[in-house]
Amino acid sequence: MTTPYADGSVDQSLLRAWTLQLQREFKEILRYYRLLLPTPWIELSESRTQYGSFDPLTRTLRISVHLIREHCWDVVLEVLKHEIAHVIQAVEGRGDEDPHGPSFQDACKQLGVAPWARYANIEIDPTTAMREHRQLDPEQERLLRKVEKLLSLAQSQEAHEASLAMERARELCSRHQLESLVQGKRENYTYVLIQHGKKIIPSHQAALSSILCTHFYVECVSRSQYDAAKNESYKVLEVLGTRENVQMAEYVYWFLWNQLPLLWDQHKQRTQAKRASQRSFYMGVLNGFHEKLDKQKSTIQQKAIEWGLVIHEEQRLQLEKRQQRDLDRFVRERFPHLNQGSGSRQGVDYEHYRTGKERGHELNLHRGLTHGSSGDIHLLKSGKGQA
Repeated sequence: MTTPYADGSVDQSLLRAWTLQLQREFKEILRYYRLLLPTPWIELSESRTQYGSFDPLTRTLRISVHLIREHCWDVVLEVLKHEIAHVIQAVEGRGDEDPHGPSFQDACKQLGVAPWARYANIEIDPTTAMREHRQLDPEQERLLRKVEKLLSLAQSQEAHEASLAMERARELCSRHQLESLVQGKRENYTYVLIQHGKKIIPSHQAALSSILCTHFYVECVSRSQYDAAKNESYKVLEVLGTRENVQMAEYVYWFLWNQLPLLWDQHKQRTQAKRASQRSFYMGVLNGFHEKLDKQKSTIQQKAIEWGLVIHEEQRLQLEKRQQRDLDRFVRERFPHLNQGSGSRQGVDYEHYRTGKERGHELNLHRGLTHGSSGDIHLLKSGKGQA
């Protein structure tokens, strides 16, 4: 996040707005997680060595102004929830225990604190804490590198070869998922945020989220998030899942998001279509691509027995149900009281929708050519754009 002023200073009115927002967030967190706690004194600090702290003697919760200036509000929220967990420790009379021991970890679970934010290092260096938590193990890295190579082949001008490369990449991911389930590996869950600085979730973004949830082993939650630099709240999409699945889903999201305006420009040049038809075309592309993935998924599932990982279809289904339960458990911990919303709805121009659907059937995932949306933790590269 950029600082509001070139010299690094912050206007006093903005500092007051940040303090009020932290107070509102505190009350909202207690309401959402159904907790009763005395409200501490919440203030901003100038500390660069401790981004968050709670003093049980004075019952003062401090958040560094530098944390707010240098990080997105999601990180600020996790630091705030981390400190609220210390408040719970103090209220329960466990302040003399290990500050980040079992009672603190229990409090973090009550508050849905992100796994990377449950240890002392977040108060000092949240960027490193997040990166270390999301770091892939060697096996996961090898998997995504293989997927990357296959997606390079999916750039082929020959339609069948490109489609086959994408299917092979998805097959590789599916086999990895099944092998992990059969071996009973303990998965590490995480999340990433996708944000466009908009106040609503458009219908094509909701359709894109559905593709991720159906085909890439993640869940998506739409919520509002404060932007400290602009003193405004916007909609964000939180994508939750295992480390490698979240990275893959994030890549797919930005790939499709960038493809939509490119395909629309081509369609508009051929047909002289008006901008009012753009959303219908987008929905057609995404639904066509969704149908293509459905067909590939059916083919891939039939190979589970060939791989020798399961002996019958019922076993595969049971493993997938267990995987979904584990993911649901993580989502419920983060969001125990989900209110499922939907994107904005408008009428559909069926002519442009059908054309978009045809393009979606032809679309193949392929490796992006520019840097990704989440910096050095993102292995599969894809550019960001505005659709």
